[in-house]
Amino acid sequence: CPIQTPIFDPFQSSTYKNWRCSTRFCTELHDYHCISDQLCLFRYSYGDNSTVEGLLASETLLFDNGADTIKREGIVFGCVHSEENPDSALCKVSGLVGLGRGPLSLVKQIGSSIDDKFAYYLPPYRNENNSMGQVKFGEDAEFSGTEKFLETPMASDGGQGSFYVLNLTDISIGNSRLNVQFGGAQTPALLGDARSIIIDSGSTLTYLAKDVYDQVLNAVANVINHERFYSPEQDSLCYHVDNNGDPYEGLLEMTFCFVNADWKLPPSNIFMMFESGITCLAIKDGQMPIFGNIAHQNMHVKYDLGKGLLSFAPTDCTQG
Repeated sequence: CPIQTPIFDPFQSSTYKNWRCSTRFCTELHDYHCISDQLCLFRYSYGDNSTVEGLLASETLLFDNGADTIKREGIVFGCVHSEENPDSALCKVSGLVGLGRGPLSLVKQIGSSIDDKFAYYLPPYRNENNSMGQVKFGEDAEFSGTEKFLETPMASDGGQGSFYVLNLTDISIGNSRLNVQFGGAQTPALLGDARSIIIDSGSTLTYLAKDVYDQVLNAVANVINHERFYSPEQDSLCYHVDNNGDPYEGLLEMTFCFVNADWKLPPSNIFMMFESGITCLAIKDGQMPIFGNIAHQNMHVKYDLGKGLLSFAPTDCTQG
């Protein structure tokens, strides 16, 4: 990646510290080995086949929890020295923040200081203001008095690690429930329950088990009147749309029905729009069910880890 911002120089910090192989955080990494002076060298691979390598370290960081600025010493992080196959979209950022359930997650390390709460706001991929997303902690993560939010309990991740998991009870196309049949031969219960789905702000697309995906795909194809085709390039069901007027006209709304909470998705949260007047369904079949971030656009999504609840409300994430 071309360098976008000044590189963090550990030698300029009086509070930076490298961690050794014998420490608990190092041994909990999936891929690490010891180098000179018994320092912990890690290697981490992402779903897009990019890989980073560096030293496990700690630093003193400052956070705003909505009520105060807090100072936390010894926050463990990966100080990356090299990368392979970097994602071009990530070349513009200084790093990645882990917000999962694992022990190295930032929210796990600072949980007591933020009342085990955090929230994020993801603007549309295409927005005139070029707005950036936001992450807020503690009191800052709460909903305003005008936001009408729904909440659903987070389920067990089935021993899969650091995932946040919800139970999906059904899916609606427009106003029609599909009465989705879960637990078929092609529905892997990798998370301990065929209805379980990971909510992941780091995954772009939504993935459903093959037989659930087929039910959704058939319903979508029966409702939309635009000329449709299968795009090998996008590996998805696609449609020709009006590139001059409203490209979402004639497309459908969809609702993911979770326990006690229906997450309603406008067409912009279901379809990926391309410059050539083509839109493709942002849902695919996959081994691991995932509710990806296209579906999270213009939503205030709050995680209350203490109560085990995920809450959400529509909002305009382009306004900061």
